[in-house]
Amino acid sequence: MVRFLAAVIATLAFTPTAPAGARDALPRPPELESAVRFWIRIYGEIDGRSGLIHDSEHLDVVYEVFDLSPGLSGRAQERRIEAVKRSYRDSLRRLAQGARSGLSKQEERALSRWPKGTTNQTLRDASRNLRFQLGQADKFRAGVVRSGRWAIFIERVLREHDVPTELSALPQVESSYDPRAYSRVG
Repeated sequence: MVRFLAAVIATLAFTPTAPAGARDALPRPPELESAVRFWIRIYGEIDGRSGLIHDSEHLDVVYEVFDLSPGLSGRAQERRIEAVKRSYRDSLRRLAQGARSGLSKQEERALSRWPKGTTNQTLRDASRNLRFQLGQADKFRAGVVRSGRWAIFIERVLREHDVPTELSALPQVESSYDPRAYSRVG
């Protein structure tokens, strides 16, 4: 749900034809602000040639922007990503044991992503919360362009059924308005 909400907000924020004040039409509780910023970054700044290595529970903790290698197979990319995550996992585990001096550059980097005074337990938990999120900015922009073809029809149907027109952003989130899109499971 958080991902959906953030993507809808990003859609409304970046869509030139979004009605004035549309961004304010959706609630933005303070406890979701870091998630909204994270997803706006994924959909607005980071393209599909890179992604973020981050904490899955604390989206304001991003360890690094990870560039994918052109020409590598999907499987090879996954192995590279897993190796980087494994390295951060090892660093976080060492930090969780109380290490704060004689740190490697990666350990210093990982620790610097957390507020001062972060507990060893939080760092231990973080070692299990590593995730990679592929950037979507290029796909998102292409969807905004395609939306010009479909949005007016979708909004008309939503109005006819007395459904909030803000839901017209859903095709952007699900398929970037690509009529040939299908899920990974078919």
